Amino acid sequence: MSINWLRVVFPSIIKLPPPLPLRYSSPSSCSCFSSVVVAMSYDKELTAAKKAASLAARLCQKVQKSLLQSDVQSKNDRSPVTVADYGSQALVSFVLQQEFPAEFSLVAEEDSKDLRKDGAQELVDRITKLVNDSLASDESYSVTLSTEDVLKAIDSGKSEGGSQGRHWVLDPIDGTKGFLRGGQYAIALALLDRGKVVLGVLACPNLPLTPINDQHSPNNEVGCLFFAEVGGGSYMQPLDSSSTVKVQVSGIENPEEASFFESYEAAHSMHDLSSLIAQKLGVKAPPVRIDSQVKYGALSRGDGAIYMRLPHKGYREKIWDHAAGCIVVTEAGGVVMDAAGNPLDFSKGKFLDLDTGIIVTNQKLMPILIKAVRESLEEKASPL
Repeated sequence: MSINWLRVVFPSIIKLPPPLPLRYSSPSSCSCFSSVVVAMSYDKELTAAKKAASLAARLCQKVQKSLLQSDVQSKNDRSPVTVADYGSQALVSFVLQQEFPAEFSLVAEEDSKDLRKDGAQELVDRITKLVNDSLASDESYSVTLSTEDVLKAIDSGKSEGGSQGRHWVLDPIDGTKGFLRGGQYAIALALLDRGKVVLGVLACPNLPLTPINDQHSPNNEVGCLFFAEVGGGSYMQPLDSSSTVKVQVSGIENPEEASFFESYEAAHSMHDLSSLIAQKLGVKAPPVRIDSQVKYGALSRGDGAIYMRLPHKGYREKIWDHAAGCIVVTEAGGVVMDAAGNPLDFSKGKFLDLDTGIIVTNQKLMPILIKAVRESLEEKASPL
């Protein structure tokens, strides 16, 4: 695909302006950098991450295509997404271990416990075949993995993360329900260095190359790869091409003109609270509900101006659900915080310690959004 598609699809994407000063928090709004980390280059790691995520995306596309073409589908049959989930994790783990054998630590969602149970052999064989087919199609690695090799690769994701050393963070399929219904999902991969997110990759196989709110575009191609390295900006390219464009978040300053994303599933975010916040802001457009970290990618290129994830009380956010998306947005000029205006801290292990939820927008809108969120939370908590 020619780079010319960029001029048609995103005429507004230009060189990023210098960041505006923030008075309400540190500019490292998702623990994405420090004075020590920022001087380092992660080009080799970013190249490997893009390759691993792209391979995993192709595997997932193959499984989803087969699922959607099937004549008989049970809503309770999760085997297709199970195969894709495990296969994606095995592929990413294998590629990263090949590229960085001396220093490898992976925090990931899956392990092989269920696959080692009686009766799971057919599932394991399907996963192994998919992984080997994917590796063969790439031709970078002349190897055929055994089922045990695949299971070990999956189990390599048992790291706890933390503030010391380097840790890869992976969600092999973020948005499993979206995957099953043929909707949006993402392969989300990030790298932590001493607790800071230093790079992130989002492979979004079903996201259109054109803005999702552009109903009149003649370009109906799908499949986007977003990537960012600390201090280097955020970029997007088609999954099947190397044509790359630098992206930036929406520059909207009037909240009434903003559109906002929220989770597709009500279980992941309180839609009634989001609606109350939108009313306070004067937002006129209805919410755009999308599965997975695809929302971070779409927001990074200006498809919308606000993303709110406000889960029910007691829910604990996992780092793999936000690490990659966080740096993609912040390097595109956006801000990611919890509801109290605190930056996200990825140095505490597998979970994020948050105040209520996560809010994402540009630097101009963030103070206004935080105020509306806090007022809405207080109203919701107040007795009638």
